[in-house]
Amino acid sequence: MTAATPSATEGTCEATYAQDLLNLVETLLPGTVLQPGFLVRAAYRLSGPVDEKALRQALDDVVARHGALRTLLLRDGETLRQRVLPPKPVPLTVTRLGPHESADDWIADVTTRPHPHDELPLLYAYLARRDDGETLLALVAHHIASDAWSQDVIAHDLATAYTARLRGEELLSADVMQYADIAAEDRSDEWQARIAEALPYWRDRLADAQGLGLPAETPDAAPGPSAVHAFRVDDALRRAVRDAARRGRTTPFTLLLTAFVGALLPPGDAMVPVITAGRIPSEWNTVGFLLNVLQIRVEHTGPDGLHDLRPRVDRRCREAYANDIPLLPVLRENPHLLERMTARDRVAPVFQMIVRRPERPSAETSALGLDRLPLDAQPPLPIPLPFLWTMRWDDAPGGYVTYDAHLFSPAWMERAVDTYQGVLTELVR
Repeated sequence: MTAATPSATEGTCEATYAQDLLNLVETLLPGTVLQPGFLVRAAYRLSGPVDEKALRQALDDVVARHGALRTLLLRDGETLRQRVLPPKPVPLTVTRLGPHESADDWIADVTTRPHPHDELPLLYAYLARRDDGETLLALVAHHIASDAWSQDVIAHDLATAYTARLRGEELLSADVMQYADIAAEDRSDEWQARIAEALPYWRDRLADAQGLGLPAETPDAAPGPSAVHAFRVDDALRRAVRDAARRGRTTPFTLLLTAFVGALLPPGDAMVPVITAGRIPSEWNTVGFLLNVLQIRVEHTGPDGLHDLRPRVDRRCREAYANDIPLLPVLRENPHLLERMTARDRVAPVFQMIVRRPERPSAETSALGLDRLPLDAQPPLPIPLPFLWTMRWDDAPGGYVTYDAHLFSPAWMERAVDTYQGVLTELVR
């Protein structure tokens, strides 16, 4: 992030609440956000022949469409501002893989390379070809400009732009909600009134929340490297979760979160920071960092009260979403939460369920077939959190835990996942 001079702030706009949250994290934990490894990534197997020229043009079309991918962050005193710059070509690196070279090793290599936050554009592409015709594509973006939802938007728009380039059709339009527009809406009178209306709920729910969290296996250990533990959910359990959600008139997310609380957190007062997509429908096609965090606080009576826990979690989730506002104003009203969220004795047990961007049926056949590849086996990307439990509920349901390797051991994670799967099975029985 660059310190701004008076002239440097000309032509800038305010940051979004999500960017301000990243700025706060960087202030509390320097070098965790504004570093070249704070990235999001996706990898695909491509079907059919790939025209490299059209692919390069399509990548540039995507950057031209989405201002977030060509935005610099500037600090003007205590205020964060953003400047959207003209499009620049997207770096596309092409590699020829030998017959014995691993696709996973190539993906691991290109998606963990350093990608600075202040070198535009903030999107990088890597293409790998084999002599047998297999073609792989990896897309990497800096996290200050993108999130998991945005990666789906980028892939969709890339396929659309590539098809248009190949067929000589109308090029990808820039007529989409821009990230800078969201920043303006964040400060609008309407949104400020909404925040003021919801803050009393959060002030009440988060009072006296000190000391809540997940006890670390090695409390107060010095910060260590990120590690990841991946796991799968079998088809029988997936169907059982779906059916139980229907019977209980709730959602799979609520059941997954209930099992998380019941399996991992000590009985008593429990609070789980839940990462959400932070989007309304008008922002579904926008690229940018839009994640939000809702604090779900619930009374947990222990293993014998598992089935009573589910309706409590359901109720608290519904309340939280009804009062969904950016985390930053909530933190300003509840400054004690900052200490709790950065504690290393009882860590914040952050939970998320990856939500894919809704796809509208299209009569058009894309010229660029993108088959998304699972990245569970890939090395973890560094995150400014000591513990993050992620559930993926798609065609291959499962999850992965990203954690500080000095606070928890692989054996602890193995036991935690086994307990979680057992509790989830009991919950939906």
